[in-house]
Parts: sequence; C-alpha cells; structure tokens
Amino acid sequence: MGTKQASIHLNGRDWWDLFSFCTLGCGISFTLLVLLMRTSLEPQIIAESSLRISISVKLMEEVLKTTPPDRIPTGVILKRSNLGPEGASSYQSRFGRLLTADLKYTYGLERHIQPDRPPLEDPWGGFWIKLATKYDPPVWLYRPARLGGSSVWYLPLLRSLTTAGGILFGIILFLKSRVEIPFMDVLNGLPETVIPPLPLIPEKGIAPLHLMSVRINRLLEGINSSADSRRILLRGMIHDISGPLTRMGLQIESLEMQIEGKPRQAIKALSSDLEQLRKITEQLTFLAEKDQTTLKSEQVALDDLCLRVIASYTATSITVNMPRLLVQIDSTGMERSLRNLIDNALDHGRPPVRIQAWRENNTLSIQVDDHGLGLSSPTIPNIPYQTHARDRARNLHRGLGLKIVEKFCHDHAGQLKLDKSDTGGLRATMTLKKNVFGLPIFL
Repeated sequence: MGTKQASIHLNGRDWWDLFSFCTLGCGISFTLLVLLMRTSLEPQIIAESSLRISISVKLMEEVLKTTPPDRIPTGVILKRSNLGPEGASSYQSRFGRLLTADLKYTYGLERHIQPDRPPLEDPWGGFWIKLATKYDPPVWLYRPARLGGSSVWYLPLLRSLTTAGGILFGIILFLKSRVEIPFMDVLNGLPETVIPPLPLIPEKGIAPLHLMSVRINRLLEGINSSADSRRILLRGMIHDISGPLTRMGLQIESLEMQIEGKPRQAIKALSSDLEQLRKITEQLTFLAEKDQTTLKSEQVALDDLCLRVIASYTATSITVNMPRLLVQIDSTGMERSLRNLIDNALDHGRPPVRIQAWRENNTLSIQVDDHGLGLSSPTIPNIPYQTHARDRARNLHRGLGLKIVEKFCHDHAGQLKLDKSDTGGLRATMTLKKNVFGLPIFL
C-alpha cells in the first residue's frame, strides 16, 4: 500500500510572513534612507531650491516694475492676495523654514513663503513667494518644488535602494525568525537519552520544519507510550507473582517442618528454586523501574505532605513528629516512598507506626519505626527462605517496595538504612542530601 507524500513547500502562512517581513523591511529601509537624506542630501536640495527661487524672484520683481501682473506671459503663475493664496493660517513646514532662512542669509532676500496646499498647482507641490512690488494687494509668485536635472537623480535611487534593502532585510528577518531560531529549538529539544519519557520538541517554523517537528514528536510519543505499556505490564506481572511466591514460601516452610528424610531434601530443593524465582521477580522490578518517569523537583512542605499520606490510614495507627520543613524534592516519589514504608511496617510489624523528620546541616532525615519483631540484618541483603516466615515475607516485600524507596534516596544523593528501632521493631531511615537537579534540598 503506497503512502501519501506530504507537501514540503511553503504554505500560505509562510508566504504571508515573508511578505510581511519584506514590507517591514521596506519601511525600515525607507526610514533609514530618509534620515540619511536629511543629513547629507537635504542641504544640497535647499541650496539648489533657494538659488532657483532667488533667480525667479529677482527676475519677476524687475519685470513687474514696468509690466503689470495681468500682462505677464502665460506659464508664470501669479496671484494677488493680502493674506496669501493659502490664507493667513497656512503652516510652514520644516523644509520651508530652512528654505526661507537660506534665502535670507545667502541671497539677502527676506520674503514671506507659503507652502502650496491642495488642490496643488503642481503634482510635486511648490511654494508661494510674496514679491516686493508696488502693487496692492501684493503679488505672489508660484514656484514648483521640482529640482533641476543635477539633483533629481536621488528620487529613483531612493526608490531602488528602499525596495532592494527592504526585500533583503525582510528575507533575513524571515530566515532568522521562521527558520534558524525554530531549527535551533528543534535541535536543542531533541532528547540526549533513550530512556523514556522523551520530551517533545517545539512545533514551529516554516511548513517543512513544522512537519518534521510533528513527525518527530509522534515518534517520541510512540516510544513513550510503548514504554508506559511495558512498565504497566511488568508491574502487573510483579504484583501477580508476589502473592503466589509468598504463599508458596509459607507452605514449603510448613512442609519442611513436618516431613523428615528424603522428602525433606526435595522440599529444600523446592525452596532453592523458589529463591531463584524471587530473584527473577526482583530483576523484573528493576526493569519496570529502570525507565521510570523523569523526576520532577518542586517546593513542598514536608509536614503537610506527610499529613496527606497518613490521611488514608486509621488515625491511631500512625503518629507524626516533625518540624515545619520546606524542601525541594520529587513530591510524587516522596509520597510513594512513605506509603511503601508505612505499608511495610503495618503488614509485617505492629502499629503504631512513628514517622519523624529532622534536618542536619543540608541533610534531610526521615525515620519510620514500627513495633514488630524487626530484622535479623540491618542492611538489605537477600535473606534465605530457611529463616522465619515473618522475616522471609518482609524480605519479599522489601524486594518489591523498599527497592523503590532505595532508588528514591539514591536519586536525591542519599540512602535507605534498615536497623532495629528502640521499640524492638524495624526502623527505616531515609537520608536525602540533594534535590533531583543536584542542588541543596533545603530552600
């Protein structure tokens, strides 16, 4: 069955982004070029404009000395008005003020100038200059703002530079924001480990890059889902196996005490095989926990966390004695570890279970005591099935539960220690030195 090939071309949004960036680039380029013109070209434009206006004004004033305004040849625009063709409120632009000042100081012409207002006499705009004549109302001469052939070169050049610079700048912005940055985010987001759960990478950028990110994330999600399914399956198998193993151990010990002679040797052989099955179960436990979810460090109040844990037990079976401690730990792992220790104490010891915690420098210690018979060994070695049934059952529970607690302590640069409590039962002590990120555990 064939597969449909996905398009790897730019989509409509990519083209729109490219157009937007190019438009923005043209605006920025035009602004920069206008600023450049004001600093380098504007003085030249003002100088040429004032020269042309001064020549026209002097020539027209000489002509008007002998010729009335209504007899001036066609092509010269004149108007007569006391307030000017644009009225008394006509606003003079910055360019007009600079032009007036240049006429005064360069050519000695102090004339009132008004900018041309719509409807314009010329598409390029222009200026009305009040002439010094004998006529009343005064005569105003119109001069367009067009420059001579020596200066008009900058107009097409400005448009060309604005367009070329804007497109180039827009393409650079587009490649930076929609290609380079998203691509670096994808590279930085790719997991450096093969242990699930694998973090997903950002899904952004141009269409081909976005499609690649989506496909990578689907692959990562499939790996994570497969790991979760395997972990659930293994835990279920461990749970189903642990019950029969415990019952078989108790039955074998009972038969061993009742049977003598050669049949007893067979019972011992069965006991040895059962011990091997227990070790296999522990291996399954390690396999189920090996790709456990990445630890999450968060700020918690230890006393509140313990109160939440013991809320599901009877009030008289557990006592808590600890100060108010704010710590940075994996709260889910802490709750799970406490429940395992409490369940172990209640299942294989006697209540009440006492929980204590204290701080020594940068080390957090959490202690759980019960009132059972304790253990014959203060460490966590394999205890043979030839020992007492209570010790053997507790050993099996340790293989499935206390290993999780031991792993939690190891993740926080600490350890789990088992020894005999003051009450004669089992004492489990967790010491935690650092949070999951390797920083001090106390805030």
